[in-house]
Amino acid sequence: MKENRIRIALLLDKSGSYDRGLIRGIVKFSRFFPVWEFFLEAPTYTVPDEANKLVDKMKLWNPDFVVMNDNPLKNEITTWGIPVFVTPSYKLAQGVINIIADDNLIGTLGAKYLIDKGFKNFAFYGNDQIFWSKNRKIAFKETVESLKLNCIEIEALLDHEWQNNPEHLVECLKELPKPIAIMACSDEFGIHIIESSKVAGIRIPQDIAVLGVDNDEFICDLYDPPMSSIDQNPQAIGFEIARNIKLILDEGVSEIPNIIGTNFSIISRLSTEVIAVSDTEVKKALQYILGNAQSKQISVDDVVAATFLSRRILEIRFRKMLDRSILDEINRIRIDAVCKKLISTKLPMNEIAYSLGFNSPNSFSSYFKKRKGMTPIEFRNIFH
Repeated sequence: MKENRIRIALLLDKSGSYDRGLIRGIVKFSRFFPVWEFFLEAPTYTVPDEANKLVDKMKLWNPDFVVMNDNPLKNEITTWGIPVFVTPSYKLAQGVINIIADDNLIGTLGAKYLIDKGFKNFAFYGNDQIFWSKNRKIAFKETVESLKLNCIEIEALLDHEWQNNPEHLVECLKELPKPIAIMACSDEFGIHIIESSKVAGIRIPQDIAVLGVDNDEFICDLYDPPMSSIDQNPQAIGFEIARNIKLILDEGVSEIPNIIGTNFSIISRLSTEVIAVSDTEVKKALQYILGNAQSKQISVDDVVAATFLSRRILEIRFRKMLDRSILDEINRIRIDAVCKKLISTKLPMNEIAYSLGFNSPNSFSSYFKKRKGMTPIEFRNIFH
């Protein structure tokens, strides 16, 4: 007898940051409902034959819901007549609730971030056999080419040839126009670019800037230089999975749509810390903004003073190179710095405000709300 307890099996990869985020979000939601309990796979060193006996153990445990990766066990589990949530691999899974991301938004976000760096040449590295990689590539390419910029597709090897990708990429990277910004479909693919660039003697980020997806800190910080990445905020997705479980329990809802993650942010690291513009004075202006706007309030006149140009001429050349004003760039850098602190730290609002040069928490909150449409606290709650 389960005594009205709700049992949820979490057959996810505890070694991956995305899956750990899903688990964290689900468990965080469950704190409001003490009758929820969870099944996690045992470590292999405690149960050597865990994989072989997993289905039998699951049947004995008698779960009410399953949240799992897409693997062969899915075919058996979907016959049990319980709701199954799946993170699909190559294609959307049938007869389950898919846990996916807005891949068009990810591709567009990555493209805009790299375009803002001033690059004219771009590439996407992934594989079209993986549906989310293909969708990210399409959106990335459309965004780049809509501005009449150059975009190149680089196809990765899969299956038993996966480990050959770094060697496979060396000659390809040598032939690319430089400087170039490359978005990889995920962090695991992104490290191939960094590894291959080292072998080829190509500098990162000066010659090639690299952006991944998932913000797996172990992977991103493991390589030199550390890799920038798009954080999918999996904890919020896990929270949404749990909210839908509660909806099924409370209202008996049988038709649950696929769960789609949309709360993304870019975590900048050294692999993209470069300004790829040819105009020397515009580059000086960008370097001044990047070096100062993250920690204090600066004006357009401050930026102009860092160059040898008049305000009018600098504005004209700035817009020509980047299609935005100097003030737009100041605000973009400041908002990025605020978002990064809100997401990656637990500092109180007044400390964040003063660290960024705001006169008061109120002025900080007003500035943020005007540009993001929500208060700093509301924004932080999305990611925590």
